[in-house]
Amino acid sequence: MMGRMRAGLALTALVALSSCNEELGPVHDPSGFSGVIRFHNWPPADSIREMRLVAFLVAPTDSAGIIPLLIAGQAAVFPPIGQDYLPTLVDSVTFEFTTDSGTNLQVSEYPYVAVMYQYGPNILHDWRPAGVYSGRSGSFDPSPVRVLLHRVTPGIVIDVDFANLPPIPWR
Repeated sequence: MMGRMRAGLALTALVALSSCNEELGPVHDPSGFSGVIRFHNWPPADSIREMRLVAFLVAPTDSAGIIPLLIAGQAAVFPPIGQDYLPTLVDSVTFEFTTDSGTNLQVSEYPYVAVMYQYGPNILHDWRPAGVYSGRSGSFDPSPVRVLLHRVTPGIVIDVDFANLPPIPWR
């Protein structure tokens, strides 16, 4: 009798575990967001030294604060440091900015997500936004991006128009 009861409990447990909600996804799925960056009115090629997508937990207060935010884990950069930069002189580029892409992206809400570019020789100071993620087309008002556990949120579109750059957040 006891053996049948244990077998029944084991069978019930197997059925319950196998019918888990598939929306949770495997525990090893990455977290992050993906989308496209569209470019217009490129400046001369030698005026951009480096360009990356940066997700900030805290908006930078000056251009010198970007690198310290990265070091402190208050920002994540894509492509990761040590890898190629975002391509230049292209119409658009697709991206998948995830926890599996070698970045320090965290499951959190990022209030300021921007394409940042280095315009001068000083890697610590010569940075400015080229485009900001905004939920409204043609707006420079930043919209937050939520990084959810084990989900890659699609559809993040950032427009970069070098003839109409967004305001610098630290001015």
